[in-house]
This record gives sequence, C-alpha cells and structure tokens, in this order.
Amino acid sequence: MRLKILFCFLFCLSLFNTEAQTRLKPYDDYINEFAGIAIAQQKLHAIPASITLAQGMLESGAGLSEMAKQSNNHFGIKCHNSWKGETVTFFDDGMNSCFRKYDRVEDSYEDHSQFLVQGKRYAFLFQLDVTDYKGWAYGLQKAGYATDRTYGEKLIRIIETYDLNDYTKGKSVKQNKEKNKDKVEKKSRSDKKAERDAKRAERNQRSEAERSGKLNNDALKNAKDYNAMDRKKTDDVINPLASHEIGYVGTTPYIVAQYGDSFAGIAEEFGITVRTIRNNNDFPTDYTLTPGEFIYLDKKSSWWEGEYPIHRAVTGDTWFSIAQKYGLQLKALYKLNNMNPGDPIKSGQKIKLRNPEQMSNIMKAMTGAFNKQDSTTVK
Repeated sequence: MRLKILFCFLFCLSLFNTEAQTRLKPYDDYINEFAGIAIAQQKLHAIPASITLAQGMLESGAGLSEMAKQSNNHFGIKCHNSWKGETVTFFDDGMNSCFRKYDRVEDSYEDHSQFLVQGKRYAFLFQLDVTDYKGWAYGLQKAGYATDRTYGEKLIRIIETYDLNDYTKGKSVKQNKEKNKDKVEKKSRSDKKAERDAKRAERNQRSEAERSGKLNNDALKNAKDYNAMDRKKTDDVINPLASHEIGYVGTTPYIVAQYGDSFAGIAEEFGITVRTIRNNNDFPTDYTLTPGEFIYLDKKSSWWEGEYPIHRAVTGDTWFSIAQKYGLQLKALYKLNNMNPGDPIKSGQKIKLRNPEQMSNIMKAMTGAFNKQDSTTVK
C-alpha cells in the first residue's frame, strides 16, 4: 500500500513538468546507432528496449562521456568482486571507483541485461508488462540502481521525449527514423518562423526605444544580475572540440560551456536554435558565454526538484546565478520569493526554491523511499 501511495506521489510530481520537451541531436544520433541492439536485448532478456536505451543515453551522456569513450561502458556498472575483465577508474559519488571496461558497446549492453536478470533486487521488475516503462523506471530507482532521487523521472522524460516506447512495442528503427524525420522538419519550420518573429519584434522594440530616447527596458538585462558577475568574454567561434557531455540538474539536461563556445556552435551541435538556448537560460540578447557556466538545453523547471527547498544566499549570489544553479526559470524564482528583477539579495538570506507547503510531503516520501545505497556499489 505504501508503495502504491508513493507511486501516486511520483505520478503527481511528474505532472508539474508536463510540457513538450526538446529533442537533442546527440540523443537522436545515439538512438539511430544503438536502438537495434536494445531491441535485440529485449527479445533475449525481456527488458524493455525503451528502458535499455534511456539508461544508456542517460548514463553515458549520449555516448559522449569520458567513461563511455574510454571503456565502452554505457550503463555506469561498477566492477564488483565477481568482475574478471578489464577495468577503469573514475571519480563517482565522492570517491574514485572501479568501473567495468568492455571491448565493444554491444558487450556493455549484454552485461547490463545480465546485471538486471541476475540481480535479486530487480526480480520484481520482470513481473511488469514490458511496455510499462514508468513502472520499470520507478522500479529501478526503488531497487537502488542509482542514488539519484530523480532517476526514474529522468528515464521517463527521455523515453517520452524520444518516443522510445515505440521500440518496445515493435516499431523498427527505420519506421521511427521516418516518423522523427517528419517531426524534425515540422519543428525546423516552426523554429525558423519563431526566430524570424523574434528578430522582427526585437527590431521593433529597439526602434521604439530609440525614438523615445530611452534604453531598451529589458527587465532581466537591467536587473544587474548579469553585470554583477565577473565575466570573461569568450571568442565567438565554434569550439574545436565540438562535443559536450550532457548532464542533468533535476530532470533538465545541460552542458558546461567550454572555451571558444558560441551560441551558434552549440545550437548546431544539439540541433536546436540560438533563440531556444537564450530562452531556456534567460539570457538577454547581448549575453556572452563564460567557460564553466551551465547552459540548459531544455526549458528549466518552475520549482527545484532536489531535496532541500531553501538556498542560503552567500556574497556574490544573484537571482540569475541561483536560478542557473538549480535549473529554475528566473521568473519562477522571483515569484516564489515575491521579488522583482533588480531587488537585492543579502548574504544569509533564505531563498525559496519551491513552495514548502505544497511539495514537502512528496519530497519526504521520495527521500524516505529512495535513500538507499547505490546498487552498483554493492559487493
């Protein structure tokens, strides 16, 4: 009964972020390359292809993480005493940890299947319908596959954004490519129109300001949130690395800006528009990127999905920097704290990250149920 109640809480939690999500090119490329292997694993081991793909995409950063590139380990499986193969060491959960190394990515997929099939804590998952991706996602989290309290939500978001359950239900990679091609073409036309409309509105706004002899009254730009930070201007060139590992704050994907990054380069890499990047991150039109800062690839949340609902401000904090740290929409952060753009922040001030009265029971339920040891560290 408690488990059913918990799942109801989690289902309600998912409704807060029910919006159309942005498809990212590296994830689409990953699906095109590895969906066939995931489908084969489902036929062999009855593990949903949607779950296998989502875990592979999440754990390996769409195959771009250093671990994935160095060891072909796409599922973050650690060594354990039983592992006799090659190993690599990576920093994880506050310590250097031993991870399995494979000759091929296909070997990683097979070992992931065996890890679930042979693990007693995962046995209950195989009683679920293979198309029940939500049950599998929350079940993996409950069983302790990862310590991340939003692990199930991340998997569900990926599965729904990229229609991965279609593969579980029997659609071929070719069929989904055709379906997604139509979606991409429609989205591209829509994005181009939105970009033209935005540029037109910006020109009109600038002309209006010039005629009235006033500066563009952009509330976010003039809030001093951006100018208060020590920023170093980067060259407006495409990063020669042309590759970023995708991470997550809550369930929102992000990358870390590198030296030489530009909006145009990032937009090309991830198959989204410059306007989308600016809107996702509350960046004004004249914003320049700084190496090391977070750049969100999808719309940020309207409330913090982590454990603690309060941020204690320190010297140098701004509304913008706090919003970026927690993956929050800037306007939502203002609203939560009954503040306006430009209002000062004092050191030690308590900044609400969500409505405690509204969210505390859900977070308590999640914390109590999922505060377990990561299964990949169990010997």
